[in-house]
Amino acid sequence: MGGSLSPEERLRGTGASAGIAIGRAYIADRRALRVMHRHVEAEEVAAEVTRLRDAIEVADGELERAKQKLEERQGEDHFRIFEAQQLILHDEHLVDETVRRITADRINAEWALEKTAEHIRKVFAAIEDDYLRARGEDVTWVIQRIMRSLTGEVEVDLSPPPDAIVIAHGLSPADVASLRRAAISAIVTEEGGETSHTAILARAFDIPTVVGVEGVMSKVGTGDLVIVDGDGEVIIHPGAEVVKEYRGRARRLAALEQELLKDRDLAGETEDGVRMGLTANIELADEIESAISHGAEGIGLYRTEFLFMNRPDLPTEEEHYHVACSVLDMLKGRPATFRTFDLGSDKVASFRSDHVNEQNPALGMRSIRLCLTEEGRPLFKAQLRAYLRAGLRGKIRIMFPMISGVDELREAKRVLEEARRELNMEGTPYAEDVPVGIMIEMPSAAMTADLLARESDFFSVGTNDLIQYSLAIDRENEQVSYLYTPLHPAILRLIKGVVDAAHARGIRVTMCGEMAGEPTLALLLLGLGLDELSMNPASLPVVKRVLREATFTEARQLTNEVMALATQDEIERHLLAKMRDRLPDQA
Repeated sequence: MGGSLSPEERLRGTGASAGIAIGRAYIADRRALRVMHRHVEAEEVAAEVTRLRDAIEVADGELERAKQKLEERQGEDHFRIFEAQQLILHDEHLVDETVRRITADRINAEWALEKTAEHIRKVFAAIEDDYLRARGEDVTWVIQRIMRSLTGEVEVDLSPPPDAIVIAHGLSPADVASLRRAAISAIVTEEGGETSHTAILARAFDIPTVVGVEGVMSKVGTGDLVIVDGDGEVIIHPGAEVVKEYRGRARRLAALEQELLKDRDLAGETEDGVRMGLTANIELADEIESAISHGAEGIGLYRTEFLFMNRPDLPTEEEHYHVACSVLDMLKGRPATFRTFDLGSDKVASFRSDHVNEQNPALGMRSIRLCLTEEGRPLFKAQLRAYLRAGLRGKIRIMFPMISGVDELREAKRVLEEARRELNMEGTPYAEDVPVGIMIEMPSAAMTADLLARESDFFSVGTNDLIQYSLAIDRENEQVSYLYTPLHPAILRLIKGVVDAAHARGIRVTMCGEMAGEPTLALLLLGLGLDELSMNPASLPVVKRVLREATFTEARQLTNEVMALATQDEIERHLLAKMRDRLPDQA
């Protein structure tokens, strides 16, 4: 095979789906099409617009066929990703803007579409939230479909041999679904992030995946031997000893996973009988099957922003209702916490007519602030009405994000009461006992937790933003991102204060930030008094094993020791020393 005489090379990327794979590379050429630029005469403009609209219809038909193939498979909900892409096809910001460029600039449809695509990419690149920024990839794949239709270039089907490692510049969700059927071993891409739909599907299909591996396409040829470590490493042309090492690691990981999954249906309960709830964070219903298979007791955070993105209109109450019912039906009695939409000026450019660029969107008109504006209130109420109605189908909880204090909480609850009154007047059935809680992710909320607890049914600590706001650190700023740490004494004290305030009022506290899924921190969080941890499904088995092999007494002692330390470095060293022997050997 090719590459046998080449030196070993290790590349780093972002781990998007865990696991280890060893195999021969298969290069999937999904590069952007070459676009011809041509000015057109006035009498040609109408024909170019017609070409564009015809190409959109062809692309729509392709997506419909891809959707139907997945929809026909029993138990799979991934086809909804293709429904979302169909909505993008007809988005006015895509279609109308491209038509305007054809007409005003007198250019051919391909060139106009390329210009529109560049503008949309810049809009998404400016979004701070990783998950929502990744939705820009959906736009890219949709535009490529239209472009292929315009140019008449037929997309070549991916036909890798079984167990191949697919290397590509980028892959669409449709590509991943196709590759799953081909029984490939792993995926490596130059672009993409761990929150893209491509990554979400790879995790759902348990395909080890590393994304964002710069330059990999120029270093690997079809047939080259490659090792993929889903934690983020790609090894090209590995030597015999390295292959032997990773085969051993792969066997141990597979054995460990099987061992950990034996606890799937057991509670996260310590040896002395203290129980920690373990739930999952998800973005799409597609991930529920994976969450349950990894031992989730329910969904601790269901993000609802996806329904608002990449579409020409706004989601209706019925859409919210059907999504919620679908989730609850799939959970079969397990609870689900739906966070109301956490959108802002940096995230809603695709549908806000009065969009204004804010210098610091993270501190601007976003989340609950937007929900309580004149523009946001009807959208907010429609979502609340839907969740009250869906409460008759299962155990649903409503959670308000970015609450800064009691005033905002009371105003949000007033909108909820308006929704209840309207449903009563209409005679529409709904659940009257839906718990309503808030996310604690602002320092002001943490410091007034005792007041907020009087008017909440539960708290959920969102550590990602709590850390960012408390330490004045932009996680996306490489110059200061190293200061972003969950183990700063201030963060631990804020969390402890929130838990104590909540328990004094008899309400439970969940943690749903990235901190919750770190096995090294599991006993510390137990000792701090958290009642539930909600995390990426893949983290559940390890965290559960750590909890089940410890006692609450040990956790409380560890927490007391940590809380007496003065710096992040001291805390980190102490935790690693104490936890090293407690973590399952993953290598």
